[in-house]
Amino acid sequence: MASDVLYGRVAFRPYFDMRRFEDNIYNRVNMREKRIGIKKRLRIVDRLLVIAIAFLLTLLIVILSAIIYRNISINSKDNYIKKLENTLDRKIYDNKNVVSSLKSEMKFDDIKMKAYMDLNMITPTEKNIIHFKKSDNGFVRQYENIR
Repeated sequence: MASDVLYGRVAFRPYFDMRRFEDNIYNRVNMREKRIGIKKRLRIVDRLLVIAIAFLLTLLIVILSAIIYRNISINSKDNYIKKLENTLDRKIYDNKNVVSSLKSEMKFDDIKMKAYMDLNMITPTEKNIIHFKKSDNGFVRQYENIR
């Protein structure tokens, strides 16, 4: 009578259904196995997501670095072109100044006097000019000795 429980004045044995108990345990184990399976699949999905995110981030970094490198390259080439344009502008300005200074310094009368006096050059007349017929081979023979 140790297992009997006394309620009020009636003594009865508590009802214990072993089949229900086993089904309950089986259901708990089955649910736990399902949860474990789901967790394993979720871990695999999580790992795949981490790998995909890492790949995408790496790809993004590579693309951004390529864009930045291209922009830096374009900027450096643009700066180099501007530097060359400035150098060209300075050279053109200097050349114009030199040409204008040479034109102002040239005196054609002085050049003519130098040719007449120092180099014994003369002003040609019609008798000093010798006309040649055009030759087919492009060569001209010397007509007479030059002084």
